[in-house]
Amino acid sequence: MSTAFENYRERNSVTLREWREGSSVWTMLAASFLFAMLAALAAQLRFFLPFTPVPFTGQVLVVLLAGFVLGRYGMVSMGMYLGLGAGLGWFSGLAGVSALTGLTAGYLFGFVLAAAFIGMMVERRRDWSLLQIVSVMSVGAVIIYALGAAWLALLLHLDVASALAIGVLPFVAADALKVLLASSAACILTSGRA
Repeated sequence: MSTAFENYRERNSVTLREWREGSSVWTMLAASFLFAMLAALAAQLRFFLPFTPVPFTGQVLVVLLAGFVLGRYGMVSMGMYLGLGAGLGWFSGLAGVSALTGLTAGYLFGFVLAAAFIGMMVERRRDWSLLQIVSVMSVGAVIIYALGAAWLALLLHLDVASALAIGVLPFVAADALKVLLASSAACILTSGRA
């Protein structure tokens, strides 16, 4: 009985890559919107530490997964997040358009570039090891950090060391955990047929 079920499941299931490549534009736009909404929800899970003006949120986890699951539409998803967030006020703390010029604007624009990078990498390869996924997602996190810290340095007139001290170092351990969680989920999604 289990053999018949396994044969049925094998014939009637697709890999993540097959789903992405076989989906219509409308399906991918709907999935992009879903990830944009997940990013908005993750933005509301936030807390501050006294030595940094940047809050801890769950957005990085969503950004990494959006890029990996959606491929090039990961960038579309995070673009939707920025565009709709400016109008609907769903950024961290329910901020609206002001977030696109505020202290965290660099991170927000970094989300788009990180998702674009991960999506581009995901569409180039067919097979992924956990180490390869972790590496690509780590680069995605570095892209977010680089834009976030650069914007903080520019806006607050900080040197590079100070911008890294308040805009990157407090988040490294938490974001490393997010990279591992997102990479594990991505590895499960690519390990076979779902």
